[in-house]
Amino acid sequence: RTEERGGCVAGATIMTTLKNDSGASDLDWVVIQYLHKNSCFDAEKSFLKHLATKQGVDVIPPKQVLQDDYLKYMVMTKLFPESVDGQRDYTASFQELYSFVAGLIDVYREDLQRLLYPIFIYCLLDLVHLQKTEEFRRFFDANCSFIQEAGFEGRLVELEQLKKLRSEQDIDHNPVAKQFWNSRASVRISEQSFDLLTRFLHDHRHYNILRILHDRLSVQLYAGIPVKSKLEPISIEDAIPVNIQNEAAEANAEVLQLGLLPDTLEDKVVLSAEEESAEKEREKKEAKEGGGGGSSTSKKTKRTKMIFLDNEKRAKKTIPLLSWPSEIEEKVTKDIANRERLTCDNLPSICCATFLNTHRMMTTCHMLSNEVDIAAGFSDSTIQLRSLRQKGPAEEMDAMLEDDEVDAEERHRVRPGEAIELLGHSGPVTSLSSTLDEKVMLSGSGDATVRLWSLELKRCLCVFKSHSGPVWDVACCPRNPYFATAGWDCTARVWSTEHERPLRLLAGHMASVDCLAWHPNAHYLATGSSDCTIRLWDVQTGKAVRVLAGAHKHKISSVAVSPNGKVAASGAMDGSITLWDLDSAKAMATLAGHQGPVWTLDFDRYGALLASGGADATVGLWDGNGAAALQAAQGGPCLAANPLRQYETKDTPVYNVHFSRTNLLFAMTEFTS
Repeated sequence: RTEERGGCVAGATIMTTLKNDSGASDLDWVVIQYLHKNSCFDAEKSFLKHLATKQGVDVIPPKQVLQDDYLKYMVMTKLFPESVDGQRDYTASFQELYSFVAGLIDVYREDLQRLLYPIFIYCLLDLVHLQKTEEFRRFFDANCSFIQEAGFEGRLVELEQLKKLRSEQDIDHNPVAKQFWNSRASVRISEQSFDLLTRFLHDHRHYNILRILHDRLSVQLYAGIPVKSKLEPISIEDAIPVNIQNEAAEANAEVLQLGLLPDTLEDKVVLSAEEESAEKEREKKEAKEGGGGGSSTSKKTKRTKMIFLDNEKRAKKTIPLLSWPSEIEEKVTKDIANRERLTCDNLPSICCATFLNTHRMMTTCHMLSNEVDIAAGFSDSTIQLRSLRQKGPAEEMDAMLEDDEVDAEERHRVRPGEAIELLGHSGPVTSLSSTLDEKVMLSGSGDATVRLWSLELKRCLCVFKSHSGPVWDVACCPRNPYFATAGWDCTARVWSTEHERPLRLLAGHMASVDCLAWHPNAHYLATGSSDCTIRLWDVQTGKAVRVLAGAHKHKISSVAVSPNGKVAASGAMDGSITLWDLDSAKAMATLAGHQGPVWTLDFDRYGALLASGGADATVGLWDGNGAAALQAAQGGPCLAANPLRQYETKDTPVYNVHFSRTNLLFAMTEFTS
């Protein structure tokens, strides 16, 4: 069949061939195809029998099912012929539609006005497809002012891009046109508003607009009159590809176990007297403002720091997890006891580590689990280990001792002032991650491999091979022995350090998987992709249980999950950041502040603040809790235009931000001048 785009093709010859071969009329053939495609074989058999007895026609059953787009085209050809061949004047139709909407009473006008912008764009795309250049210009010039008057002033940049369209080939190079061309914009309106609109379009024979309404928009109806709280704006962000919409609807219906693990170390640290007093004051204040009683947790005789994580649920272990080594548990518990609780009024101290004289060859940076040493990867395939400690008398004494005379903890560390180089990769080092037991580090590379390094021996112990292209990200699981990788081959993989082959292959993204982050209970893995979506995978089943889409227009460059396991954050190449509620799979807030790609995100250890860094050489601090509260109060997504605080550096892109176990914020940068 002929090439098609947007449901509009010139297929008269194919229609004739199908009709003559089948023995049925065009409309009857459409009905047969629909029944056959939806596996309604009994109904199809009855309909064929009806045609044979009543009309005397022996119809040949379809040998193959037509594709959705062409079947849709056949229906539109019979029902709305003027909408397919472009005979109807788009300019007049849209102007009459605008006048009709503008003349409605307020409640219906506000509901239907939101449809004008996507209908305007799809009209332009139809005219481009029909090669009606003059009518395209006339339509744009005549109706662009209506779009601005209807409250779409924020779309001026998109309108300027659309104005440049001249041919169908231009669509692939125009981001706004391409997004709408390959997608269906989603809108939710009331049944009464939709009934008013369709009656008007039918009565005035605006079949071109009616086709766009049914074929190019994904309309979701709710009963009754329009409700203002449901008047969500439509924009290019809502134009999600249909296949992703269908997958998201299925995945987001899954029930998640977002509780923390029963042996979470925060539950072993009792609040100090000062923290206990502050918590009681906070609960009294909330009870007074809310008119209710205090929190149920206030009845406990001894409360632990789990209360700060705001998640009382516990997840049942469904995968084998190793227990904490005793020395690591003791060390981490001590850090938790000294952890600072951060708020909007109590921002963290920041330590910025800058690499000099790198000749712009640094590609990634990572804070090792001992939170004293850092590792950096370079485009020449090398890895460097450096220490943040200053060289003092104790370190000078250690330098004079033989290796067998230094204790085990010191052997894992890098001596101050030294740089240890690790060699092994044959391509640029793209990512680094270390296990919590401080024994090993993992590195991903453009050579399609992952290497396991001993931090004591400073040597490669193992090479993992499975990806068919560059490994863009690697992340160690919060609990041993697992780690995950993200690759150019559109997949993520879950591994164990005890096996040379991956345990799970996570396939579903439509483009390169660029970043990933573990859920704190180690049972889920979040991945971000160049297809502008974030997916949450069940590690046990290898199945996507959340598909988060619609908030980003550009590639996902970073992702993080909050310590309480309820919220995920994603950063994109255009500088935007989105907070997601993992339970409902909805965007809580869109944070705008960065002027370049957001390369790194990290929540503080209690999830109250979110830190971000990127190519614009700034570190941003955001209030995640405040955004969530505002979103809940408004009943929909909110926009936080500015961060709580933004720290600018001088020519030093931020490769990584990391909150330590005591909530000190580290930023790792490269001086590029």
